[in-house]
Amino acid sequence: MPQVNPLITTPEEQFVVGESDFAFFGNYACRVEGGAILFCRSGSADATVNQYQGQVRRNTMVLLLPGSIFMLTDRTEDFRAAYCSFSRDLFSEAAFRMDPSFFHALRERPISRPPQRIVEGASIWLQMAAYTYRDRGNVFRNTIIKNRLQNLLLESYDKMQRFAARQHRVPETTTRQSELFHRFVALVHEHCAQEREVSFYADKLCISTRYLSTIVRSVAHSSAKEFIDRSVMLEIKMMLQSTDLSVQEIAYRLRFPDQSYLGRFFKKHAGESPTEYRNNKNRYPGFGLLSAPGGKFCVRDGLCPCVVRPAAAGTL
Repeated sequence: MPQVNPLITTPEEQFVVGESDFAFFGNYACRVEGGAILFCRSGSADATVNQYQGQVRRNTMVLLLPGSIFMLTDRTEDFRAAYCSFSRDLFSEAAFRMDPSFFHALRERPISRPPQRIVEGASIWLQMAAYTYRDRGNVFRNTIIKNRLQNLLLESYDKMQRFAARQHRVPETTTRQSELFHRFVALVHEHCAQEREVSFYADKLCISTRYLSTIVRSVAHSSAKEFIDRSVMLEIKMMLQSTDLSVQEIAYRLRFPDQSYLGRFFKKHAGESPTEYRNNKNRYPGFGLLSAPGGKFCVRDGLCPCVVRPAAAGTL
Protein backbone atom coordinates (compact mmCIF):
# COMPACT_ATOMS: atom_id res chain seq x y z
CA MET A 1 0.00 0.00 0.00
CA PRO A 2 1.48 3.38 -1.03
CA GLN A 3 2.67 5.58 1.81
CA VAL A 4 1.13 9.03 2.23
CA ASN A 5 3.11 12.19 2.89
CA PRO A 6 1.90 13.27 6.36
CA LEU A 7 3.19 16.84 5.95
CA ILE A 8 0.95 17.87 3.05
CA THR A 9 -1.33 20.85 3.62
CA THR A 10 -4.09 22.26 1.42
CA PRO A 11 -5.65 25.72 0.95
CA GLU A 12 -8.54 24.51 3.13
CA GLU A 13 -6.29 22.82 5.71
CA GLN A 14 -3.31 25.14 6.20
CA PHE A 15 -1.81 23.22 9.10
CA VAL A 16 -1.78 19.57 10.12
CA VAL A 17 -0.90 18.04 13.51
CA GLY A 18 -0.36 14.35 14.18
CA GLU A 19 2.06 11.50 14.77
CA SER A 20 3.64 9.31 12.10
CA ASP A 21 6.33 6.72 11.38
CA PHE A 22 7.36 8.89 8.39
CA ALA A 23 7.72 5.81 6.21
CA PHE A 24 6.96 8.07 3.22
CA PHE A 25 10.39 9.70 3.63
CA GLY A 26 12.25 6.41 4.13
CA ASN A 27 15.11 6.40 1.58
CA TYR A 28 13.09 8.96 -0.38
CA ALA A 29 14.16 12.57 -0.88
CA CYS A 30 11.16 14.88 -1.13
CA ARG A 31 10.76 18.63 -1.06
CA VAL A 32 8.60 19.90 1.80
CA GLU A 33 6.55 22.70 0.29
CA GLY A 34 5.56 24.33 3.58
CA GLY A 35 7.25 24.34 6.97
CA ALA A 36 7.19 21.62 9.61
CA ILE A 37 8.26 20.87 13.16
CA LEU A 38 9.05 17.24 14.06
CA PHE A 39 9.60 15.89 17.56
CA CYS A 40 10.86 12.31 17.79
CA ARG A 41 8.91 10.16 20.26
CA SER A 42 10.67 6.81 19.81
CA GLY A 43 13.15 4.91 17.67
CA SER A 44 15.85 6.49 15.56
CA ALA A 45 16.75 7.42 11.99
CA ASP A 46 19.42 9.25 10.05
CA ALA A 47 17.92 12.43 8.62
CA THR A 48 19.04 14.49 5.65
CA VAL A 49 17.77 18.06 5.39
CA ASN A 50 19.21 19.52 2.21
CA GLN A 51 22.98 19.02 2.69
CA TYR A 52 22.77 18.63 6.47
CA GLN A 53 22.86 15.14 7.96
CA GLY A 54 22.22 14.14 11.55
CA GLN A 55 20.73 11.41 13.70
CA VAL A 56 17.17 11.73 14.97
CA ARG A 57 16.31 9.85 18.15
CA ARG A 58 13.97 10.30 21.11
CA ASN A 59 13.51 14.00 22.03
CA THR A 60 15.29 15.22 18.89
CA MET A 61 13.64 18.18 17.16
CA VAL A 62 13.69 18.84 13.42
CA LEU A 63 12.60 22.18 11.99
CA LEU A 64 11.99 22.16 8.24
CA LEU A 65 11.85 25.53 6.52
CA PRO A 66 9.67 25.87 3.40
CA GLY A 67 11.31 24.26 0.40
CA SER A 68 13.59 21.93 2.38
CA ILE A 69 14.51 18.57 0.86
CA PHE A 70 13.95 15.91 3.52
CA MET A 71 14.84 12.21 3.68
CA LEU A 72 15.20 9.51 6.36
CA THR A 73 17.51 6.49 6.18
CA ASP A 74 18.20 3.61 8.58
CA ARG A 75 14.79 4.22 10.17
CA THR A 76 14.05 1.73 12.94
CA GLU A 77 10.70 -0.09 13.05
CA ASP A 78 9.64 1.77 16.20
CA PHE A 79 10.42 5.21 14.78
CA ARG A 80 7.62 7.67 15.58
CA ALA A 81 7.54 11.45 15.56
CA ALA A 82 4.91 14.01 16.47
CA TYR A 83 4.66 16.80 13.94
CA CYS A 84 2.98 20.03 12.99
CA SER A 85 3.20 21.13 9.37
CA PHE A 86 2.24 24.51 7.94
CA SER A 87 1.43 25.92 4.56
CA ARG A 88 4.02 28.26 3.07
CA ASP A 89 1.69 31.25 3.50
CA LEU A 90 1.00 30.49 7.17
CA PHE A 91 4.69 30.01 7.88
CA SER A 92 5.57 33.26 6.08
CA GLU A 93 3.03 35.23 8.11
CA ALA A 94 4.32 33.79 11.39
CA ALA A 95 7.94 34.50 10.41
CA PHE A 96 7.28 38.02 9.15
CA ARG A 97 9.85 40.60 10.38
CA MET A 98 12.05 38.02 12.06
CA ASP A 99 15.77 38.64 11.73
CA PRO A 100 17.27 36.87 8.67
CA SER A 101 20.14 35.66 10.87
CA PHE A 102 17.66 33.42 12.67
CA PHE A 103 16.81 31.58 9.46
CA HIS A 104 20.49 31.34 8.55
CA ALA A 105 21.00 29.55 11.87
CA LEU A 106 18.06 27.23 11.28
CA ARG A 107 19.32 26.31 7.82
CA GLU A 108 22.69 25.44 9.27
CA ARG A 109 21.23 23.46 12.18
CA PRO A 110 17.75 22.09 11.41
CA ILE A 111 18.25 19.10 13.75
CA SER A 112 18.81 19.69 17.47
CA ARG A 113 18.70 17.83 20.76
CA PRO A 114 17.48 20.46 23.23
CA PRO A 115 17.79 20.27 27.02
CA GLN A 116 14.98 18.74 29.07
CA ARG A 117 13.21 22.02 29.84
CA ILE A 118 12.91 22.73 26.11
CA VAL A 119 11.74 19.18 25.47
CA GLU A 120 8.94 19.63 28.00
CA GLY A 121 7.98 22.96 26.46
CA ALA A 122 7.90 21.48 22.96
CA SER A 123 5.70 18.64 24.14
CA ILE A 124 3.22 21.10 25.67
CA TRP A 125 3.32 23.22 22.51
CA LEU A 126 2.46 20.21 20.33
CA GLN A 127 -0.41 19.26 22.67
CA MET A 128 -1.83 22.77 22.33
CA ALA A 129 -1.39 22.66 18.55
CA ALA A 130 -3.19 19.30 18.44
CA TYR A 131 -6.07 20.74 20.47
CA THR A 132 -6.40 23.66 18.03
CA TYR A 133 -6.21 21.27 15.07
CA ARG A 134 -9.10 19.18 16.43
CA ASP A 135 -11.20 22.27 17.20
CA ARG A 136 -12.49 22.54 13.63
CA GLY A 137 -15.43 24.73 14.57
CA ASN A 138 -13.12 27.51 15.75
CA VAL A 139 -13.16 30.28 13.12
CA PHE A 140 -9.83 31.58 14.47
CA ARG A 141 -7.95 28.27 14.10
CA ASN A 142 -5.42 29.56 11.57
CA THR A 143 -4.79 32.77 13.50
CA ILE A 144 -4.27 30.86 16.75
CA ILE A 145 -1.82 28.37 15.22
CA LYS A 146 0.00 31.19 13.42
CA ASN A 147 0.48 33.01 16.73
CA ARG A 148 1.65 29.81 18.43
CA LEU A 149 4.11 29.14 15.63
CA GLN A 150 5.44 32.67 15.96
CA ASN A 151 5.83 32.15 19.72
CA LEU A 152 7.80 28.95 19.08
CA LEU A 153 10.05 30.65 16.55
CA LEU A 154 10.70 33.55 18.92
CA GLU A 155 11.50 31.16 21.76
CA SER A 156 13.90 29.28 19.51
CA TYR A 157 15.51 32.53 18.37
CA ASP A 158 15.97 33.64 21.98
CA LYS A 159 17.69 30.38 22.90
CA MET A 160 19.92 30.58 19.85
CA GLN A 161 20.90 34.16 20.66
CA ARG A 162 21.74 33.28 24.26
CA PHE A 163 23.69 30.25 23.15
CA ALA A 164 25.65 32.36 20.66
CA ALA A 165 26.36 34.99 23.32
CA ARG A 166 28.16 32.37 25.39
CA GLN A 167 30.56 31.67 22.55
CA HIS A 168 33.80 33.56 22.02
CA ARG A 169 33.47 36.69 19.95
CA VAL A 170 34.61 35.93 16.41
CA PRO A 171 36.91 38.23 14.45
CA GLU A 172 35.27 40.71 12.10
CA THR A 173 36.82 39.00 9.09
CA THR A 174 35.12 35.73 10.03
CA THR A 175 31.78 37.54 10.45
CA ARG A 176 32.18 39.07 7.00
CA GLN A 177 33.05 35.70 5.49
CA SER A 178 30.03 34.13 7.18
CA GLU A 179 27.76 36.80 5.70
CA LEU A 180 29.19 36.23 2.21
CA PHE A 181 28.81 32.49 2.62
CA HIS A 182 25.12 32.84 3.57
CA ARG A 183 24.56 35.03 0.52
CA PHE A 184 26.36 32.46 -1.63
CA VAL A 185 24.09 29.69 -0.26
CA ALA A 186 20.96 31.73 -1.03
CA LEU A 187 22.20 32.40 -4.57
CA VAL A 188 22.97 28.73 -5.14
CA HIS A 189 19.43 27.74 -4.21
CA GLU A 190 17.99 30.40 -6.43
CA HIS A 191 20.16 29.73 -9.48
CA CYS A 192 21.72 26.25 -9.27
CA ALA A 193 19.15 24.84 -11.69
CA GLN A 194 20.57 27.13 -14.37
CA GLU A 195 24.05 28.20 -13.24
CA ARG A 196 26.81 25.80 -12.19
CA GLU A 197 29.94 27.92 -12.60
CA VAL A 198 31.69 29.50 -9.58
CA SER A 199 32.33 32.67 -11.59
CA PHE A 200 28.57 33.38 -11.82
CA TYR A 201 28.20 33.46 -8.02
CA ALA A 202 31.44 35.37 -7.48
CA ASP A 203 30.21 38.05 -9.90
CA LYS A 204 26.89 38.26 -8.05
CA LEU A 205 28.78 38.79 -4.78
CA CYS A 206 31.24 41.23 -6.39
CA ILE A 207 34.26 39.20 -5.26
CA SER A 208 36.85 37.09 -7.05
CA THR A 209 36.32 33.38 -7.66
CA ARG A 210 39.47 32.71 -5.63
CA TYR A 211 38.17 34.61 -2.63
CA LEU A 212 34.77 32.90 -2.86
CA SER A 213 36.44 29.49 -2.98
CA THR A 214 38.50 30.41 0.10
CA ILE A 215 35.36 31.44 2.01
CA VAL A 216 33.39 28.31 1.11
CA ARG A 217 36.29 26.04 2.00
CA SER A 218 36.78 27.74 5.39
CA VAL A 219 33.07 27.48 6.28
CA ALA A 220 31.83 24.34 4.49
CA HIS A 221 35.14 22.44 4.21
CA SER A 222 34.62 21.90 0.49
CA SER A 223 35.25 23.88 -2.65
CA ALA A 224 32.64 26.25 -4.03
CA LYS A 225 32.28 24.04 -7.11
CA GLU A 226 31.67 20.96 -4.95
CA PHE A 227 29.01 22.84 -2.99
CA ILE A 228 27.25 23.91 -6.19
CA ASP A 229 27.44 20.41 -7.65
CA ARG A 230 25.92 18.88 -4.49
CA SER A 231 22.97 21.25 -4.79
CA VAL A 232 22.51 20.31 -8.44
CA MET A 233 22.68 16.62 -7.52
CA LEU A 234 19.90 17.14 -4.95
CA GLU A 235 17.74 18.69 -7.67
CA ILE A 236 18.41 15.84 -10.11
CA LYS A 237 17.78 13.13 -7.51
CA MET A 238 14.52 14.69 -6.44
CA MET A 239 13.32 14.98 -10.04
CA LEU A 240 14.24 11.35 -10.66
CA GLN A 241 12.37 10.20 -7.55
CA SER A 242 9.42 12.56 -7.43
CA THR A 243 8.43 13.08 -11.07
CA ASP A 244 7.99 11.08 -14.27
CA LEU A 245 10.24 13.44 -16.22
CA SER A 246 12.60 11.65 -18.57
CA VAL A 247 16.35 12.11 -18.16
CA GLN A 248 16.30 14.17 -21.33
CA GLU A 249 13.60 16.47 -19.92
CA ILE A 250 15.55 16.86 -16.66
CA ALA A 251 18.67 17.74 -18.65
CA TYR A 252 16.69 20.40 -20.50
CA ARG A 253 15.19 21.89 -17.32
CA LEU A 254 18.59 22.08 -15.63
CA ARG A 255 20.26 23.44 -18.76
CA PHE A 256 22.67 20.62 -19.38
CA PRO A 257 23.89 20.50 -23.01
CA ASP A 258 22.26 17.11 -23.51
CA GLN A 259 21.16 13.90 -21.79
CA SER A 260 24.59 12.29 -22.11
CA TYR A 261 26.30 15.22 -20.39
CA LEU A 262 23.88 15.01 -17.47
CA GLY A 263 24.42 11.24 -17.32
CA ARG A 264 28.19 11.66 -17.05
CA PHE A 265 27.80 14.39 -14.42
CA PHE A 266 25.42 12.26 -12.37
CA LYS A 267 27.52 9.09 -12.56
CA LYS A 268 30.63 11.00 -11.53
CA HIS A 269 28.94 12.10 -8.29
CA ALA A 270 26.57 9.18 -7.58
CA GLY A 271 28.49 6.22 -8.98
CA GLU A 272 25.53 5.09 -11.08
CA SER A 273 23.52 6.38 -14.02
CA PRO A 274 20.32 8.43 -13.55
CA THR A 275 18.24 5.52 -14.83
CA GLU A 276 19.92 3.08 -12.45
CA TYR A 277 19.35 5.49 -9.57
CA ARG A 278 15.66 5.89 -10.43
CA ASN A 279 15.14 2.14 -10.78
CA ASN A 280 16.95 1.37 -7.52
CA LYS A 281 14.93 3.93 -5.58
CA ASN A 282 11.68 2.66 -7.03
CA ARG A 283 12.30 -0.70 -5.39
CA TYR A 284 11.33 0.85 -2.07
CA PRO A 285 7.62 0.67 -1.19
CA GLY A 286 5.69 3.89 -1.26
CA PHE A 287 7.58 5.54 -4.10
CA GLY A 288 5.22 7.43 -6.31
CA LEU A 289 4.83 10.65 -8.23
CA LEU A 290 3.97 13.86 -6.45
CA SER A 291 1.65 15.90 -8.58
CA ALA A 292 0.85 19.54 -8.10
CA PRO A 293 -2.64 20.99 -8.57
CA GLY A 294 -3.81 20.58 -12.13
CA GLY A 295 -1.90 17.36 -12.67
CA LYS A 296 1.44 19.05 -13.40
CA PHE A 297 4.60 18.15 -11.57
CA CYS A 298 6.00 20.88 -9.39
CA VAL A 299 9.59 20.23 -8.35
CA ARG A 300 11.42 23.52 -7.95
CA ASP A 301 9.84 26.63 -6.51
CA GLY A 302 12.91 28.80 -5.92
CA LEU A 303 13.03 28.24 -2.15
CA CYS A 304 15.57 25.56 -1.34
CA PRO A 305 17.67 26.40 1.75
CA CYS A 306 20.57 24.05 1.08
CA VAL A 307 23.05 23.94 3.94
CA VAL A 308 26.34 22.44 5.00
CA ARG A 309 26.96 19.46 7.22
CA PRO A 310 28.36 20.41 10.63
CA ALA A 311 30.21 17.94 12.80
CA ALA A 312 27.12 17.15 14.91
CA ALA A 313 23.56 18.20 15.54
CA GLY A 314 23.36 21.37 17.57
CA THR A 315 22.27 21.68 21.14
CA LEU A 316 20.52 24.81 22.35
